[in-house]
Amino acid sequence: MTVKYKFLFNFAVTRTGGGLKRLYEYSKWFHEKGGAWFIIHPNCDFLTKEFPNNKYFIVLQTRTQRLFKDCDYLSDIKKEIGTPDLYYSYGIPIYYHFGKINWFHMSNVLPLNSKDMGLSLFDKYIKFGVLGWKIANNYKNADIISAESYSSLSLIKNQDVEKLFLSVNGSDDEITFLKNKFKMEKNNIAVVVGTQKYKALLDSYRIFETLKKQNKLLKLFLIGNKSGIPTQLMNNKDVVSTGVIQQSEVIEFLKKTKYYISTTLIENSFNAASEGIVFADESYISDIAPHRELLENEVFEQVSIPHACNSVLRVKREDITGKNLKSWDSIISELIEKVNKIL
Repeated sequence: MTVKYKFLFNFAVTRTGGGLKRLYEYSKWFHEKGGAWFIIHPNCDFLTKEFPNNKYFIVLQTRTQRLFKDCDYLSDIKKEIGTPDLYYSYGIPIYYHFGKINWFHMSNVLPLNSKDMGLSLFDKYIKFGVLGWKIANNYKNADIISAESYSSLSLIKNQDVEKLFLSVNGSDDEITFLKNKFKMEKNNIAVVVGTQKYKALLDSYRIFETLKKQNKLLKLFLIGNKSGIPTQLMNNKDVVSTGVIQQSEVIEFLKKTKYYISTTLIENSFNAASEGIVFADESYISDIAPHRELLENEVFEQVSIPHACNSVLRVKREDITGKNLKSWDSIISELIEKVNKIL
């Protein structure tokens, strides 16, 4: 007989990055509080052993199944668990009322805003275009709609403001680092995390070039899928591509970094930038709304880089207080509080 929990979290399409980080922290938190149900991708099945107090449903859908039969697996899960108090869907449209409360979390803003992001026609009109249409047409089935920045929430149109909820990513590593005032020996490197087209890597390289004029031995490390890196950077002797590495490795990398660079054109959250500005000695991050939210009431300066397309924000770690960062415990507690008010 299935253990009766209250909450079901659907992370079925989550495998890497910020989604995996949220899934891991939610799993850990609920494991320590007695457990919850989770729907996960097969790549995340390691969670079943690490957090056994939770019940995990492992599902895999092909792209075709996601397009035409998205969430078909829910009917079998419903037969097993009944109606949960909360159904939380991470980036997957909510096609009908599944739980007593239905919560949609916006995991990626590209489905709602892909214009001028350098995407291929397939990504723009099929991968993100169709998903954006599905998301917008199913807002009505969500009692709560959350996103990871106020700027992302502003993309959710024609919804009651009472339904909208800010749920940033947790920054436990950064908070601990700032609190204990750790000092790390730095390598002579600049680091960019993420290689998707909207990360605007050529702009990142132009910032690196400017820094290298004062530091001839500086090297640029690109962390992420090598297939997204422009050929001229892959063949550059000053550039090292690491490929995809674990989140814990990214953190350790950043702790030994002199310069963090992010010229991304769009983000749902400031999570990647928060790691960069806290761990690296100095950071150059794009002047976009989520980054401004991260730096609200912090010390920074707006600078222009020769030949770069957009201005950037320069931040020194010694000036950062972390006043806009939250712990995962705080974030999940806010979720619980919100649900309890509605139940």
